Amino acid sequence: MLVVALLLGASYDVVGQTPSTMMGDLQSSLSAAEAAAKRPGDESLSCDALQSELVASARDPAVQSFVAKSGAAAQEKIDAMNSAAAGMAAQSAITIMSSVVPGGAWAGHAANVAQAQAGQAQAARNMQQQMQQAQEVMTIMPQLMRGQRVMDLAQQKDCKWLRDAMAAR
Repeated sequence: MLVVALLLGASYDVVGQTPSTMMGDLQSSLSAAEAAAKRPGDESLSCDALQSELVASARDPAVQSFVAKSGAAAQEKIDAMNSAAAGMAAQSAITIMSSVVPGGAWAGHAANVAQAQAGQAQAARNMQQQMQQAQEVMTIMPQLMRGQRVMDLAQQKDCKWLRDAMAAR
């Protein structure tokens, strides 16, 4: 649910959508998926049956595809963060050298301007990725809400498999 909350806060145009239409689409998708997550007879399912339902939701090809894409995007962000750290080290070196070298402040200023522009471009790319991810979340919203419903029922029934999974975290 945290992912959905974060994605609802995104504010950038992607594929012709504005932030407000994306938020509305996400909320509609969430409402429809919550309603569809409740199935007749759910309350009478055994703990084993609930576990099977949860596994089936997680193994859905759309969910698996989303997880793979999300993992790749996370790795890309880690790489970008590591690259930014290297850039900060270079920026520190430029600052030190420009403070010692006569007239060196111009080099530092030019580097600051370039770094600011690169930062703005990266922020725009990040926002676009978040909006794209929000669109992808809408496609798996039924599976997410079904999984949540199943876990809620498993918690109410105090299913051992859920207790064990929570204890392992």
